[in-house]
Amino acid sequence: MIHEDISYNDLIVAVLEDFGIDGNRNSVNISYVSPSKLNFGTKELPPAFIRNDRQVTSYLNKLKENGDLHLCVTIKKNSIIINDCVKYDPVTG
Repeated sequence: MIHEDISYNDLIVAVLEDFGIDGNRNSVNISYVSPSKLNFGTKELPPAFIRNDRQVTSYLNKLKENGDLHLCVTIKKNSIIINDCVKYDPVTG
């Protein structure tokens, strides 16, 4: 259950804990898709990504209106490799 006053950062932490995800090795994106009755005609609306506190509040308000909003979690393995740079002294090698 998500509390009404949860922040974006706390939501991310909860998702990491619930799914047993290592936040140091993976990144998490959260989103939701509007229920079919809110879609325009037969076209699917793209997912709404949640990236800040305001968007968390918007999601929670829509969840109150229609209890059929699923929170989607996308897990990405971090592909950034951080290299340490070492400065060599040309005299000592």
